Amino acid sequence: MKIGVPKEVHSGERRVATTPDVTEKLRKLGYSVAVEAGAGESANFSDEAYKEAGAEIVEDTESLWAASDIIFKVRAPEYHPVLGKHEAELLSEGKTLVSFIWPAQNPELMDK
Repeated sequence: MKIGVPKEVHSGERRVATTPDVTEKLRKLGYSVAVEAGAGESANFSDEAYKEAGAEIVEDTESLWAASDIIFKVRAPEYHPVLGKHEAELLSEGKTLVSFIWPAQNPELMDK
């Protein structure tokens, strides 16, 4: 199974869903790990550090989502400004999303 770690798109988000150290542990458990290029930059993790931990670095966001069985994200899916679509559209049937989801974070949606 392949775990994909896309770059977070939320404005000001500096976290990344996994570190090179955890990537290495996931690989030892039998997972392959793909990380979007630059995903760890804001958290001070270089693409090279992920490569050294055994991760594949993927340049294309949509390819990363398409080739991954499991997606690790810090934040829930949201509109991707570069792709011009919601990240939920990239999560096809049969795939698993692991992220923080805060239902009460958007009070304007609570009454719907």
